[in-house]
Amino acid sequence: MMGALPRKPNANQASERYMSKVEDKLTELGLTLPEHVAPSGSYMVGYRSGNLVFTSAVGPRTNDSNITGVMGADCTIEDGYEAARRTCLRILTNVKSIIGDLDKVTHVVKIFGMVQATSEFNGYAQVVNGCSDLLVSLYGEEGKHARSSMGVGRNPFDGVVSIDAVFEVAD
Repeated sequence: MMGALPRKPNANQASERYMSKVEDKLTELGLTLPEHVAPSGSYMVGYRSGNLVFTSAVGPRTNDSNITGVMGADCTIEDGYEAARRTCLRILTNVKSIIGDLDKVTHVVKIFGMVQATSEFNGYAQVVNGCSDLLVSLYGEEGKHARSSMGVGRNPFDGVVSIDAVFEVAD
C-alpha cells in the first residue's frame, strides 16, 4: 500500500519512520502521542530497572495546553475521564522515550491515579478508567493492571488527574 508506514525497520528502510502496532492502534482510535514535555524539576520522566519501567506521575498537560479543574466542583466525570485518557498518552510518550518502541511492553503492571477533587466527590475510579480503558484497548489482556485511585486537594499545574505507572517490558 503506497504511503503506509513500515511495520518493522530493515536495512533498506533505515531512513523511513517506523510505527509500532500500538501506535497503529492509537491512529485507528484517532489518537496520537503528544510531544514530550520536559520534567518541571530535578527528576526523570521514568526509569527502567531490569524488565520494569517506572514512570513519574504526569497529568493531562501538553506543551501548549492543560485540562484543569476540580472534580465535584467544575468538572464532569466525562471531563475527568478525558483528562485521564490524555494523561495516559503522556505516560506512553514517556515510556517510548525510555524503551524506544511501545511494542516492547509485555504487560501493564500497575497505575496509580490521583484525582483533584472536592472532599464530597467519590468517583475516582470512574475518572481513572480513562487511563485504564485506553491501556486495555491498546494492549488487550496484557493491558489489564493493578490500580489505585484516590482524591487529592491539588495536583501539579492544577491538572484534573496525575497518574504514574509501572510497565513490564521485553529487551
